Amino acid sequence: MKSQELHVYNGGSLYISPKSAVYVNNNLIVDAAGDLSISSNATNSGSLLVSGIATGDISYQKYIPDANWHLVSAPVTTQSINAFATNAANAIRLSVSNKYGVSKYNNTKAAGERWEYYTSTAGPLAAADAGNFVTGKGYSNLRSEAGHYIFKGAMASSDVLVDITGQTGHKWSVVGNPYPSFLPLNNGANNTNNILKQNISKLGAEFAALYFWDGTAYLPFNHSADAFSLIPGQAFVVRAVDNSNLNFTFPKNLQTEQVGIKLNLLKTGGTPQIIISLHSDKVTKKTNLKYFSNTTAGLDVGYDAGTYEDATPTLAIDTHLVADSKGINFAVQCLSNDDYETDIVPMSIKASTNKDLTFSAEVINLPDGVKVFLEDKEAQIFTDITTASYKVTTKDALNGIGRFYLHTSKKSVLSAENLGVVTTVNMYKTSNTNLRVSGLQQNGSAVVKMHTILGKEVLSSNFKMQTVNDIALPKNLAAGVYVIQLIANGAIQTKKIIID
Repeated sequence: MKSQELHVYNGGSLYISPKSAVYVNNNLIVDAAGDLSISSNATNSGSLLVSGIATGDISYQKYIPDANWHLVSAPVTTQSINAFATNAANAIRLSVSNKYGVSKYNNTKAAGERWEYYTSTAGPLAAADAGNFVTGKGYSNLRSEAGHYIFKGAMASSDVLVDITGQTGHKWSVVGNPYPSFLPLNNGANNTNNILKQNISKLGAEFAALYFWDGTAYLPFNHSADAFSLIPGQAFVVRAVDNSNLNFTFPKNLQTEQVGIKLNLLKTGGTPQIIISLHSDKVTKKTNLKYFSNTTAGLDVGYDAGTYEDATPTLAIDTHLVADSKGINFAVQCLSNDDYETDIVPMSIKASTNKDLTFSAEVINLPDGVKVFLEDKEAQIFTDITTASYKVTTKDALNGIGRFYLHTSKKSVLSAENLGVVTTVNMYKTSNTNLRVSGLQQNGSAVVKMHTILGKEVLSSNFKMQTVNDIALPKNLAAGVYVIQLIANGAIQTKKIIID
């Protein structure tokens, strides 16, 4: 339905049902005793789009499917937090310590303390003194049962900008769709402009994605995913590029009605991909590889996505970039669909000692005959984990790359004999005074040399090869680019690092 101007008079009402949309190509006026309501259900959401100025209050009924925590944002600008928390229709949980199931994210706090809960009693987080939900900001809310959150207030009539200023130790913030309509998230939804493209320069290059809470983990969503749009009231996590004053922008002119259907955040339609699972103690963690014609073994901004990390996990599976790893864990890594036979992916594993680990893989749309092998470098075992799981018990704690690697090949069998010695080696600095070398054999010795960009040698270190080796770098090096040279088993590998 489209209208040049819409006026809902006192006593009048307009209801927009799930998946329906009303376009107002001028101004919207809702009188104080008028009623304009938009609703949603488990699969569809209604939309209201106003090109001009909106005056008066609207109501948005956002469906919540269960009694779990969900990231939400207010699709109106003047919804009182206290009125929302105390509205019986919203069924907000209230704990025995008088904390509401309504919380905000504070990235200045330490890990485990960043979610701050509004309270029913007096104090610094009293809901009665909290004011309105901040437009464009995300919150974590909890109902006692499935149902609708009811937001009532004015509509945003212009672009919405919300602060995502990063902190030295933690650069993550929670933001969300501020409109009672949809917004295209990625190139698949709108190749000309979309929320990720609009804000990508403000996000860390390795974390150029929107991260959605699925109940157990924050899953990244970017241009590597199928077409996807933000639903009204949907919030997510983003990581700022640095600590400067940054605003995440929701452009008004990107609003649209619902298109398509809800997608699985992990799987992508026709894209070749591998979902690798790690199972231990009834807990399963996953990481994802995807293959495109326009992505590489290095960092592809807006396609690769680093892993959200708050506190240190006890169990985790991620990958490092095949080329030019800088020690960052990736939840999604995108590679070239021409390089199945040559790309060897370092697996980053976090697990404690004496843990039974089970690795498996699900493949989607891989070329015929391509198999997925997990290499255990310590045990010197290669396993096709698409046809059989690989099980191992840890003798020592695992914390990063060096032991496990993923190979894709049409060969029926892989072994160490038909792989090069240094093809799985990664070198990156963990600090300005430490270089990590991983993926070497566990016997023999190697040499690391370090030179300035002008060729002056500043380090020569012999060490006994292990799957993970930490090499102390000279202290007080001048900031700049240095060349690292690794000599192992007659082969030489070179990489540049930056001391800052």
